[in-house]
Amino acid sequence: MAERAPASTPPQPAADAPPDPATAADPPADPNPHPESSPQLGTYVVQVPKDQVYRVPPPENAYLAERYRNKDKTRRKSPCVGFLKWILGAALLILLLLIVIMVVFFVTVKPATPTFAVERLSVKSSGTSHRKPEYDLTMRVHNPSQKLGYAYEAGGTAVMAHSSVEIAAGKTPGLHQGYQNTTTFRLVLHGSNTDALPKTIDRSLNGSKDVVPLEVTARFVVTPRAMGLDLWTTSLDMACAVRASGLGKEARIVSQECKSNVKL
Repeated sequence: MAERAPASTPPQPAADAPPDPATAADPPADPNPHPESSPQLGTYVVQVPKDQVYRVPPPENAYLAERYRNKDKTRRKSPCVGFLKWILGAALLILLLLIVIMVVFFVTVKPATPTFAVERLSVKSSGTSHRKPEYDLTMRVHNPSQKLGYAYEAGGTAVMAHSSVEIAAGKTPGLHQGYQNTTTFRLVLHGSNTDALPKTIDRSLNGSKDVVPLEVTARFVVTPRAMGLDLWTTSLDMACAVRASGLGKEARIVSQECKSNVKL
């Protein structure tokens, strides 16, 4: 029987054998010889269904459309609108100007209502019946205004009453009063045409010393004056509640309270 010969082993290079210069000089081939080079450009055709194609207008089209829309709105506006705006603006300006003038006027002039007081009251009888006595009042008026005077026109109404019953009437005199000034004037009232005076008044005229309540009211027509100029004409109302005794000749003023109001 024949024996199998052992397989031959290929010869191994010696460890100390020098490398082959040809093999060492050439490195192994790179499968991607140009790794940094860009890919080749090409043309691609993409097909999109027609119902999915949308057209986007350029941005300037929106600006033009807005501009045309604003022009149309301006053309539609009536010319009366602009005129009304002008009128309202002018009226507002005039109103503001008047307010400023009034504020400056009141701050500078500081108007105030004159105050009244009864200084003296005397009664003159025309006969023994005392039906139509004459009441002579001396009135004092003080004007506390800073820079505003008053011109009182003659012919205002004045009335004297007792327990709401008129017993005398007359007219107010005319006078001029400057600011921060005190003036006195006479107010003459004539007995009313009544059949009989109230019993209290009749007794007082006959010498009774009982205290008699009297109401003296007057309405003056006045013109305020400021800086040498006459302003508007208005009315000034006065009302005095007086308690007096002894109306025979010279009455004695026991108490009084006067109120006044001017319509500026």
